[in-house]
Amino acid sequence: MSALQQLAAAAEPFLRSGVARHPNVSDALLEQLLADPDSTVADSAAANAELPPSRMHRILTAAGL
Repeated sequence: MSALQQLAAAAEPFLRSGVARHPNVSDALLEQLLADPDSTVADSAAANAELPPSRMHRILTAAGL
């Protein structure tokens, strides 16, 4: 298990948010963090510049934008 995977499983939301903002987070881990029950973690994942454009489009469409 990678360090990012371990931190993404941490109980503390600030650690998961840090992973969600990391530029080297994998697509699979980013998808997991987008579904995080803590909105700050999910928001951090949605703001990651490495988020695939197709996923960005789905998020914006779901938000009505």
